[in-house]
Amino acid sequence: MSVAVLDRPAPDRAGPSRRPTALRPGREAGRGTLSSAVVFGVAAVLLLAGALPVAEPTLVHAGLAVAFTATAVAWTARRSPAVAGSPAVPTAHLLAVGLLYAGTASPTTLFLLLSPLWVLSTAATRRGVAVAVAGTTAVLAVPYLLGDPAAAAIVPGALLLGPLVVAVGSIAIHENTRRVADQARDIERLQREQAALLAQVRSRADELDTASRILAARAQTMTSVIDAVTEQSIIGTDLDGTIRVWNPGAEKMLGVLRPDVVRRRSILDFHLSEELTAAAGSTGAATPLSALVHVAREEGSDVRDWTYVAADGSRRTVSVAVTPRSDDRGVHAGWNFVGTDMTEARATERMKDQFVSLISHELRTPLSSILGYLELVMDDEDQPLTDEQRQYLSTVERNAQRLLRLVGDLLFTAQVDSGRFSLQPADVDLAAVVRAAEETARVAAAAAGVEIVVDVPPDGLVVSGDAVRLGQACDNLVSNAVKFTRAGGQVRLSLRPGWQLPDGELVAEHRPDAAPVALLSVADTGMGIPAGERGQLFTRFFRSSTAQRNAVPGVGLGLTITKAITTAHGGSLDLVSVEGEGTTFTMTLPRGTA
Repeated sequence: MSVAVLDRPAPDRAGPSRRPTALRPGREAGRGTLSSAVVFGVAAVLLLAGALPVAEPTLVHAGLAVAFTATAVAWTARRSPAVAGSPAVPTAHLLAVGLLYAGTASPTTLFLLLSPLWVLSTAATRRGVAVAVAGTTAVLAVPYLLGDPAAAAIVPGALLLGPLVVAVGSIAIHENTRRVADQARDIERLQREQAALLAQVRSRADELDTASRILAARAQTMTSVIDAVTEQSIIGTDLDGTIRVWNPGAEKMLGVLRPDVVRRRSILDFHLSEELTAAAGSTGAATPLSALVHVAREEGSDVRDWTYVAADGSRRTVSVAVTPRSDDRGVHAGWNFVGTDMTEARATERMKDQFVSLISHELRTPLSSILGYLELVMDDEDQPLTDEQRQYLSTVERNAQRLLRLVGDLLFTAQVDSGRFSLQPADVDLAAVVRAAEETARVAAAAAGVEIVVDVPPDGLVVSGDAVRLGQACDNLVSNAVKFTRAGGQVRLSLRPGWQLPDGELVAEHRPDAAPVALLSVADTGMGIPAGERGQLFTRFFRSSTAQRNAVPGVGLGLTITKAITTAHGGSLDLVSVEGEGTTFTMTLPRGTA
């Protein structure tokens, strides 16, 4: 199985990438302070060198002092947001330019306005633009205010044109700066989102990688498990029956290698066509495949015997469990067929049934003859027997009767297995059946020191059934209870009416949706049945470990017969048992009317 892993970029080993930072007023103010310091330094050098005229040394000195003082204060407090965002420093620089302009009377000094005007124009708010325009106007008006006759002619035009140019330029610079700052913030936000998305992609890629590895491991495990099954065939198909899974067990059972069948052949190729045709006719299925999966489609699963045809033409009886198969999205994608070869088991069962039936018939005839002659000998008044002879022959008769009952049980189980078991229905009073069973077991119970208690309705309880078979079932339950109860114990026979809901629950009171039933229970205080053996209790010839340890006589047919009789009457036989404390069998039979 190939595993696709998302290709993702390798982490940056050199550290975090450099990202553009939005323009901040504090940072721009710091840069403006530095540029102003440079500009005023160059102006000071020019003044010292005589490149610029000095008309009023006091004003020049005052201007330079204001400029350098403001620059020093701004540089010292450059990390303070209040100072960084304040227009005080560039305003002080404008004042310094005005003093230098007045002290030199040289328009050249007006170039010093560029640095503070730039800082004010790039401020966060438009207040800086207003300060820039007002400051420019004040600087241009200084010569006029100081009474310079040379400036009187040019000042009116300069006062009009200078602030206008500064206003237009400052607004343009401010808007461009704001737009660049907004774009920088957007870029920074997008880069943060990109980093978050990249982290999510990496996380999802890791999760996908882990999930893919888990799925690959599970698929490998499942494949290993399927390949490890060599005694059962596991065949998976798609919806049209084409084989997709073929394990070593299927290879061994049907004699065909996996590469020769997967995606090449249909499951129908290995089934007996006549059997599929008959199944399609009985179920009304349109196709052989529909007949094969009919029950599984309706009920979710199906287990039954089918005939498989191997590559060499041999036929095998296989118990096939059919279940739907889904893909990784949970969508129905086909069918699973798990088969167990039952050819030899079914042949053995048939031979066993034939053997039981044959032996039963062969034994019944001589036993009937023995019992007949015993009756003649024991009842012959012309040649009476001595007491010792009668005792011996009574023992022979008792054991012959025991063998005859065993033969009858064997014949009965053969009839049940072959489907020839029939009933003679009539109205049967179960109370009378219970009393008769108690009377039959009374002698054996007294000999074993076991008390039998009978609790039945005084007016009886009538069901429809075969009186002989129901009596046989009740006798089996009572005799078993007596045999498995130690001396001093008790066997309780109880009969009561009840009602059964559609889901099988039993209730004591009548309900509209409940069916009337008769509940016949046989409870003992005996050895109990181990929990792990209760599922086999109704299997023919099964003997529990408690029966074997305590040498309780029997051949393991009584409960099998009782279960068959109960089922034939449309009822159920349930048990509750605690090892070492006792067992209760409850026979539930329909009453027909409430």
